[in-house]
Amino acid sequence: ASGDLPSFAFVEPRYQGDGNTRQDEHPPGTPQAGERFVEGIVRALMASPAWRTSALFLVYDEHGGFADHVPPPEACAPDAHVAFDTAMNPVAQGSFRRYGFRVPFVVVSPYARRGFVSHTVYDHTSVVRFVEARFGLAAMTGRDANANAPMEMFDFANPPFMTPPTLPVGGYNAEAQTRC
Repeated sequence: ASGDLPSFAFVEPRYQGDGNTRQDEHPPGTPQAGERFVEGIVRALMASPAWRTSALFLVYDEHGGFADHVPPPEACAPDAHVAFDTAMNPVAQGSFRRYGFRVPFVVVSPYARRGFVSHTVYDHTSVVRFVEARFGLAAMTGRDANANAPMEMFDFANPPFMTPPTLPVGGYNAEAQTRC
């Protein structure tokens, strides 16, 4: 609200607790709690003095199902290091040379291209690549050095949302639920 966001912020929901206190969409929580959390972040950013200079990347860490018809493509290995499992044992098959199933990747910004849907392959390091490009930082690994920065998602010359769009009122709509 005060407009004093840092140059980069990473926002995570609360993953702990029961269905009433969690803020994510994972069981035992409810998708609505996670959606409410995201809505609050988006509304707060759009109402903030920081809106005019911000880009919010909404990225999920999981695909949510096996319904994707597109096979995961090959990926550039992040580096020459050996992959390890959670017990720190080397994993022969863990070269990280293939992406996983697609996940949502949404940009919320005054500079986001109106109605744009990209067909470019992005991954989670695309956000890192964007930050590196924005702040003139060197790549940390081969993966982020070769990631596509999502620049095509922006219209910096004619930003379409300098005045934030009006969002519909959120929350549970009992009347709409009974009609469906």
